[in-house]
Amino acid sequence: MGVLRRSLALSTGLVVFTAGLFFVQAPATAVPLPGPDNPNVQFVEGTPHSEHVFEAPLPETTQPTKGKADVESLLRDGAAAAGPGGTINVRLVTAKLADNTNPVSMTDAEKAVVSTSNYWKAMTADKLSMTVASKVAGHQSKARSTDSYSTIISTITGELNWTASPYTALVIFIPTSTLSGNALGAGYSSGSYSGRVLLPQISSFTNNVMSHEFGHVIGLMHADALQCGSGVSDVGVNSNGQFTDPSCYIREYGDTTDIMGAAQYALPVVSSTFWDYAGLGRGDEIRDVGIATGSKSYTLKPWGGTEAQRAIKFTDPVSKEVYYLELREPAGYDNYLGTAGKPGNMGVKVVQRGGATIASSLILMPSTKPFSDPWYASNHAWQAGSTFTTYTGTQVTMNSVSSTSATITITADPRLTAKIRFSTGDFDGDGLADVFSREPDGSLMLYSGLPGNRLDNPRQVGSGWNIFDAMTGLADFDGDGRSDILARTSDGVLWLYPGDGNGGFLAKRQIGSGWQGFTNLIGVGDFDGDARLDVMATKPDGSLWLYPSDGQGGFRTWSQIGSGWNGFTSITSDGSFGGAGAGLLARTSDGTLYLYPGNGWGGFVPRVAIGSGWNALGDIVSGQDFTGDKKSDVLTVTSAGSMRLYPGSGSGFAERLVIGAGWNQFSQVWEAGDFDGDAVADILARGTDGALWLYPGNGSGGFLPRVQVGSGWNAFNTVVSAGDFDGDGHPDLVARTADGVLWLYPTDGRGQFLPRKQIGVGWQGFTELLAPGDFSGDGKADLVARAANGSLWLYPGNGLGGFLPWKQIGTGWDIFDSVVQGGDFNGDGREDIMARGTDGALWLYPGNGSGGFLARVALGAGWNTFSLFAALGTGFTGTGNPSVVGVAGNGALFLYTGTGQGSFQSVVLDPR
Repeated sequence: MGVLRRSLALSTGLVVFTAGLFFVQAPATAVPLPGPDNPNVQFVEGTPHSEHVFEAPLPETTQPTKGKADVESLLRDGAAAAGPGGTINVRLVTAKLADNTNPVSMTDAEKAVVSTSNYWKAMTADKLSMTVASKVAGHQSKARSTDSYSTIISTITGELNWTASPYTALVIFIPTSTLSGNALGAGYSSGSYSGRVLLPQISSFTNNVMSHEFGHVIGLMHADALQCGSGVSDVGVNSNGQFTDPSCYIREYGDTTDIMGAAQYALPVVSSTFWDYAGLGRGDEIRDVGIATGSKSYTLKPWGGTEAQRAIKFTDPVSKEVYYLELREPAGYDNYLGTAGKPGNMGVKVVQRGGATIASSLILMPSTKPFSDPWYASNHAWQAGSTFTTYTGTQVTMNSVSSTSATITITADPRLTAKIRFSTGDFDGDGLADVFSREPDGSLMLYSGLPGNRLDNPRQVGSGWNIFDAMTGLADFDGDGRSDILARTSDGVLWLYPGDGNGGFLAKRQIGSGWQGFTNLIGVGDFDGDARLDVMATKPDGSLWLYPSDGQGGFRTWSQIGSGWNGFTSITSDGSFGGAGAGLLARTSDGTLYLYPGNGWGGFVPRVAIGSGWNALGDIVSGQDFTGDKKSDVLTVTSAGSMRLYPGSGSGFAERLVIGAGWNQFSQVWEAGDFDGDAVADILARGTDGALWLYPGNGSGGFLPRVQVGSGWNAFNTVVSAGDFDGDGHPDLVARTADGVLWLYPTDGRGQFLPRKQIGVGWQGFTELLAPGDFSGDGKADLVARAANGSLWLYPGNGLGGFLPWKQIGTGWDIFDSVVQGGDFNGDGREDIMARGTDGALWLYPGNGSGGFLARVALGAGWNTFSLFAALGTGFTGTGNPSVVGVAGNGALFLYTGTGQGSFQSVVLDPR
C-alpha cells in the first residue's frame, strides 16, 4: 500500500495572509495531502483533532546548513540522514480577543511548552527541545472569536510583527474553548523547524495537541488507520491510486496510539514509522531486516521503552512496501495504556509509512471494519496466536505477547504461502492415488482417491507446513513400501516425512542441507533404472540435476543431466506417461506442454509436444494413475480449486477410457438423465433376465454403487428415457411391448416409479424408438420412431403424457443399424440425433430446433466394435461437455468425451 500508489499526486497552493506577512503553501505535486482531493482519505466528523498547514520554507539563502530541509524534500525523503537537533525558541503569547477578554494562564501555557519539550526530548534522545525565549501576556487583539482560526492566527502574527526564522516558533493561546470547526488547535510549519501554533483555552487536550503540532514542525503528517467494510487487514491499490477493495478508505487521525493521531489526554509514543522517517532517537531503536525472506522469528520489546532494536522493519518481497512491527505495552509515554481501559490496544502494532501522504503513517489493525467507538479504536494491536497477512501474502504471526516482550515470525517467501499441490501415489493404503495440497495457512490437506475417477473431500493431516517453500511426493523413497514426502525449508534443509501407510506420518528426519539454490524439486520416480525412486532439481540458471536414491531415504552421487530448463512455468514427473521410462512433463509460458520421456538409464529421448493452451489450466499434478487403469494420468488444479483430470493412454492422452467391465450381460444400455435427483447424469441397463439396474453417475465419469430399480422389464422390446414427458418435473421412461402397446413409467425424481400409464397402441410397426428431448422446439419432450422402410417420424409430446399430431421428418434411415438420441452434442442449444452405419461410421444429425435437421457431420469410424452405445448429455463427466459410452464385445464400457462443438476430444474428467 505504498503512498505513491495509494494516493493521487496533487498540486495544492494554500495561501495564508497576515498583516505584514504573506505565507504561500508550496506546490506539492509529489506530496499528496489528506483531504477531499485524495480519493482514499476520509475525515470522520467529530474526531478531536487539530488542523495543520505546511507553509513555504524560508528563502534558500537564509536556510541553516545543518540538518534542515525544505517542505518538499522533507516530505519526500524524511529527515533520517540527520534528524532534528537543537532548541526551538518559542515566543509564547496569551491573547485576548475583541469579543472575549477572558484571561489565559501564562503559567499553564508555559507548562504546556515544557511538556511538549520533554516529550520531544524523549523521542529524539535529547537532540530536540523547545524553550520559552520570550513571552507576551494578555495581548489584546483585534481578532474576534467568530473569526476562522486562520484569520485569528494571521491577525495576531501581524499585530506582533512576528516573522519566521529557523528554529523559532510562535505559540498563541486564545480564550475560546475550541477554534473554528471545533478544532482543538491549528498549526503552520515549514521545513526550517519553524512554525506557528494557535491553541484555545488551556484544557486536558493542550499537552497532546501542542506536542502533535510540533510533530508537524519536524515534518510528520498524520497517523491514520485503514478502514474496510470487508475487515481485511491489508489492501492493494489499482493504477488510479484507489483501493482494489472499494469498501476501504484511510481514516484520517485514526491511529489513536500515536501522538500524530486524534487528540486525547495522553501523549502516546510516536510510531516507529515516524521515528524512522524523521530520524528520531539514537538511530538504533529499529532493526531493519530488509526484504523479508523465508520464515524468520524476531523479538520485540516495549516500544515506549529505551532498548535498542526494540521494533522490526521489513520490506515485503512482492510489493516492496515497508511495514513496521512494535510492541505497545505500558512503558515510558505509553504508560497510559495500562489505565486506558482498552486492553486490545496493548500487543503488537502493525504500521506502515505512507497512506494519505508520504509523511503519514497507517495502522493495520486485526479488524479494519470501521470501529464503533466514537473516535478511539479499542483493538489496535495483534494478540498472541493471530496472524497479519499483507495483501501480497506475506504473513506475520504473533507467537507470544507479554508486557515485557513479544516474539513474531515473518513468513515472507511467496512460496511459503502459495498452494503447493502434489501426489505421493497411494498415501492412505487403499490402493488409489491421492493428492496433497499445502494451503496458504500451512495446513496440509489430503484428497483421498475414490473409485470412479474421484477424489474425496479434503481432510487435514497436518499443520505448520508453511515453513516449507518446496514439497514433492514419492511413492516410496525410504524402501519401506509406503509413500513419502520430501519438504524443503527456506534455508535449504531437506526433510523426509515417511508415510505410515494409513494416511499419516512416521517421525521426520533431515536428509540434506544446502538445497536453497534450487527452484524446483521433482519426485521423478525411477529415472536411472535401478528400481529406486529418484529426485530431480532445477536451478535458476536452468540446469537440471539428478539425485539418485539409495533406496533407504538418502542419496547417491548427484550429477547435472541437463540445461535450459528455466524456460518452463511448471515441471513435474510424467510417471512413464508416454510408455517409456520415468521422465518429465514441462509447460512453457505460452501454454505448450512437452513430454520428456526418460530412456530408462538416466537420460531422455527427444521431447514431444503433447498439448497447447495449458497456461490456462493452473497447477499440474502428474506421474500417478488416478483412473485405476495402471496408466499415468495428468491432473490440473486452478487457483480457485477446480480440477480437471486428463487420463493417459500409455502413449499420450486417452481418446477413450474404460469405466466398467461385464456390461455384455445387458440387452440394452441407455442414458437415464438425472434419474435419482442428485444433479448428476445416470445410466440405466436392462439385463437379459429383465432386471432393471440404475448406475448412478458420480459426476466424474464413474459410478456410485448400482441399484436394482425393477424386474420383469424383458416384457418390453424397447425402453427409452423420455425426460419429463408428463410435465411433473421428474424424469420418465417409455416402454413398448411386442404387441405395440406403449407405456409411460413416471418417477418420483428420486429413483422410484409411480403407477404406469398406457399412452399408445400400434407402435409395433417401428423398428426403433428414441427420445431426443425437445426435438420440435416447443419446450416439451418428444419421441422419434424409425420404421422398417427407413422413414423417420416425430411424435411431439403435449407436455401431459400424450402426443400432438405426428409427422414424418426423414427417409432412408434404414441404412443405419442403430439410431439414438444425441443430446445437445454440438452445443447450439438444440437436441441432436446420432446414427451408426453398418460400416461402423458414426454420424451426428444436428437438430434445427423445429423438428428437422441441419447437415450431418461424421464423428468417426469403428463404432461397430460396440454392441450398444448411448449419448449421455453434459452431466456425466463433471466438465460440462457431452459424452458417449459404448459396450465392447468383451463387456468393457468405454467413455468418449465430446468437445461440446460436435466432435470428440481426449477424455477430460472432473474428479471433484
